[in-house]
Amino acid sequence: MRIEMAELFSKEHISAVKLRKQVLGGKIDWEKEKNLHVFVAVENDEVVGTAAIQLYPFGIARVRQVAVSPEHQGQHIGDQLMSRLEEFAQEQGHFRIILTGRKTAQIFYLKRDYHRVLFPFTKHEIEFLWMTKVLPAVEAPVFSEN
Repeated sequence: MRIEMAELFSKEHISAVKLRKQVLGGKIDWEKEKNLHVFVAVENDEVVGTAAIQLYPFGIARVRQVAVSPEHQGQHIGDQLMSRLEEFAQEQGHFRIILTGRKTAQIFYLKRDYHRVLFPFTKHEIEFLWMTKVLPAVEAPVFSEN
């Protein structure tokens, strides 16, 4: 299995959107989709997992819509996607990630060192939690004045 970034409106991106809709429900806002960096987990040329991240100013990034196909859940695909999102955020100079996760996924995020912040809320009869994580600092090369 490989984790890669899907190009906007590519075959992989469209497959990721379909998977999110299947697993998470809701409707897709194609205008907002343009602001996301979408990563996919691909196995045998099939998208089996997806996660997106949106980069904001001041070093903040927001995880959006993590989904793994029901047949592939329990195989650490979500964990691999989250690791790649966090790595990407660091590469882009971001140091804090925020997300709204379903309450049912709370343990998944807590195991990844996310912490609850603010208040829980309900949308479409689903309980969500605000969570955050500070990413470790990436060491920059030290340049000598000589």
